[in-house]
Amino acid sequence: MTSTAEHLHGLLHKFDKSTIPTIEKAAEAGDAEAQFKLGALYANGVGVKQESKTAAQWLRKAAKQGSFPAQTLLGWCYAGGHGVSKNIGEALEWYSKAAEQGDTDAMCSLADIYIEGEAGIERNISSALRWYEKAANLGHPKAQYLLGKLLAEGKVVQQNDEAAFQWLTLAIMSDSEAAQRELAMLTARLDPDTLQQYKDNMLALMQLPH
Repeated sequence: MTSTAEHLHGLLHKFDKSTIPTIEKAAEAGDAEAQFKLGALYANGVGVKQESKTAAQWLRKAAKQGSFPAQTLLGWCYAGGHGVSKNIGEALEWYSKAAEQGDTDAMCSLADIYIEGEAGIERNISSALRWYEKAANLGHPKAQYLLGKLLAEGKVVQQNDEAAFQWLTLAIMSDSEAAQRELAMLTARLDPDTLQQYKDNMLALMQLPH
């Protein structure tokens, strides 16, 4: 799984402040990875004072050069109005660019926008499900949980308890507490035989060769 969260964790975990001058020099010289790093540092206030506007400026430079984690973070900036004026259309554009490069966080964020439909963006259930499914199949816990929840509820997509059971179980294996609560509600309304069949099928599915 490729995700912006992984890139951020690798950058921010035990960050060495002494490397900032080197990162700044490379960013000024046009290095996209350094620009992403600098933008992320300013966005999170790690090693530097938290400055959303400066963060967005560096992230935009990196995003324009094709850095998918910078594209995802820039989408987040526009979605929440962090350092830029809130603009869901811009957020959608940058999330889309990152999602097309395989970033599962961007895929899930795209689906979140489409499932809600906000600020001039028309609700698009089929697009939301497509991106949730793509991210879920690549192991994204939030996408697995939300896909399972939608399938269990059966409000915007045809109810499918077994598929919901499978996706929620996978999300739980990635430590999703929300999925634990959702699965508990699902299993509470299943009869024992059906529940056992779902468990057996899930076990068989997990044992299939990859």
